[in-house]
Amino acid sequence: MNYIGIDVHKLICTAVVMNDDDKVIDQIIDFGTNDEGFSFITEHYSPEDSYILFENLTTAHRVYHFFKDRGYRVEGLNTGNGCVTEISNTDFKTDLEDATKLARMCKDHFTGRREYSMAHFAEIDSMKAKELCRVLNDCSEQRDKLNLRIQAYMDLFGIKLPKGLKNVYSNKAMKYLRSLDHLALTIMVDDIESAMNHIEKAKAGLEELYKDNEDVQNLMSIKGIAIQTAATIYTVVDNIERFETPESLVSYVGLKITRHESGGNRDLHGHINKRGDPLVRKYLANVVVKHQMYYPDSDLAKFYSRKKEEMPHWKAVTAAMRKLVCIIWAMLTRHQVYRFKPAVRSS
Repeated sequence: MNYIGIDVHKLICTAVVMNDDDKVIDQIIDFGTNDEGFSFITEHYSPEDSYILFENLTTAHRVYHFFKDRGYRVEGLNTGNGCVTEISNTDFKTDLEDATKLARMCKDHFTGRREYSMAHFAEIDSMKAKELCRVLNDCSEQRDKLNLRIQAYMDLFGIKLPKGLKNVYSNKAMKYLRSLDHLALTIMVDDIESAMNHIEKAKAGLEELYKDNEDVQNLMSIKGIAIQTAATIYTVVDNIERFETPESLVSYVGLKITRHESGGNRDLHGHINKRGDPLVRKYLANVVVKHQMYYPDSDLAKFYSRKKEEMPHWKAVTAAMRKLVCIIWAMLTRHQVYRFKPAVRSS
């Protein structure tokens, strides 16, 4: 059997091939990170007698799908948050040395000699949807930043919107601001209009993509969750069957609590591990805050209120986020809508 470790970079790669006797039988130096470069491996090592391992870096998805689509048993090593020290903690670090270590780790992993944390690679369609969610978030943040800059500019020059116009988002407000003799303001208005158009286009794309998706539609049955949040959560989860328990999903999105005790000092509330997608945590926090403000009778808001009596605001929000993730796990596992539990009122 051949165990192939690939040190992947943006433009070039280095690969080392090791056999069952832990002997290096081939070194492939500086081949392109593209189909032509990868083809050298496929031409010399068949899928039937080869395992491949590489680090989960920026170009990892491309490498993974190239070999996976051709029948290879391939994995990406999750090297984040100190998962693996063999490669990062060394005084002598070269591409060839890293590839050699990866080849050895490849054999250890596939023969069961040692367990490593492996990355999850989504299918191409799921990756496209996930990137659309990211672009939508970027445009939303750009719109909000531009809105603040426009407000600051208007305050600086004493500009007021005409009566009846509440914000700068309407066509009438934009037309009015463009009519003023302020080039910088006109450019900012043009930019915010462009961002808003991109937002609408991205949302329409997600709505079309998931209009018949039962799980995404179920997620939107939770108050405070629209297509942007639902699609982002769905693409990050990428198959709920990967998570056997709610706690495993909580950990995956970076909300698992870690506590430390030293010298008699105990961390009562702990800290979250933050290993997951920060965008998901941002959206989960937004949902909790919306429930707290606008849906005070929901079970999620009630849960937050109870926790708020025990701990600071943001720790209570984090606790409610974990509860929300558990609810989402149950909904996706059972393919059910959100079952709102109103407060019980005494007669």
